[in-house]
Amino acid sequence: MKKRTQGKSVPLIVEPHPADYKGYPFITLIQYDKRDVLTIVDNAGSKHIGVFVLDLCGPAHVNEESVIEVAASWWDERKNRYPVSFEFSRRGLSEDASRIHRSFNIEFVTRVIGPLPRFDMSEVFSIKRRKRKPVPPGIEIERRTLSSGGQV
Repeated sequence: MKKRTQGKSVPLIVEPHPADYKGYPFITLIQYDKRDVLTIVDNAGSKHIGVFVLDLCGPAHVNEESVIEVAASWWDERKNRYPVSFEFSRRGLSEDASRIHRSFNIEFVTRVIGPLPRFDMSEVFSIKRRKRKPVPPGIEIERRTLSSGGQV
């Protein structure tokens, strides 16, 4: 992941948590536009970093404890399988989480302390379906409806 400054490509500085860090392992400190922001990184791409900004929980009226609880269980069980936003969606918290979600342009990020998960979301899966075969002539189709008693 690289950012551009004055036409030159500069690598983004990503550091692990300090050795004496005792907080949640999924929280990332991002220095964005000369401000320090506490976040949970959803997905990092080549041009943007999608994050949930914990500093916005109060102003957006989002329960910060529930956000951290969901992120903690995601980190323990599924951090390598899919982004944390999927976990918010699975638990029905997408609406709350969307109020604190932001996308940071890489060019304005100067430093990242903590995990920076990356998931390739550009892959498209194709689903192969069988073609429907017509019912051959001479076969009778009997249409029946189910009654409320469950008997036909």
